[in-house]
Amino acid sequence: MNACAADAPAGKGSADTAPSAEEIQTIRKILELPPERLSRIRGAIEHIEKMPPGARKEFADKLAKFETATPEERRKLTKELRDHGGFNGRVLDHYFKSLPPEKAKAERMRINGLTPEQREEFIRQQAERFSVELAKEGEKKSGGEKKAVKRPKGEVPRPEGAVVTPPTVIQ
Repeated sequence: MNACAADAPAGKGSADTAPSAEEIQTIRKILELPPERLSRIRGAIEHIEKMPPGARKEFADKLAKFETATPEERRKLTKELRDHGGFNGRVLDHYFKSLPPEKAKAERMRINGLTPEQREEFIRQQAERFSVELAKEGEKKSGGEKKAVKRPKGEVPRPEGAVVTPPTVIQ
């Protein structure tokens, strides 16, 4: 993108600002994509728009590293990303390990084709399905110890599901 187009508000451009060759190529490639890929890209763009500049730079650096990696390094980086992908990554890993290798490969392809909303719902369903196993897996990794929760000074631990009412101010 040229500097003028990048700085212009979305959907607005002056008559003087013609799209760059790179922008035209990008749009042409986007037009060739199936709807599910467009949906994933839209979600990624929306996510990137919300990132602070430092996070965007860090993400760009990771993508550059991934882009130049050998296939073996890409597999390793993908595994690391999945391992550090938080709970959703653990849920998907557990789900794929529960399947025969060929079925897992087909499921990866199917899940990648889902919209972000469909994928989120699928992961939620699998999390419910594997909740006991995931909890046990988490205990094994932490050595069976429960992590202490740091609370702000003066906060009292409350039983799960307890309703907290704010104090009444009397004037």
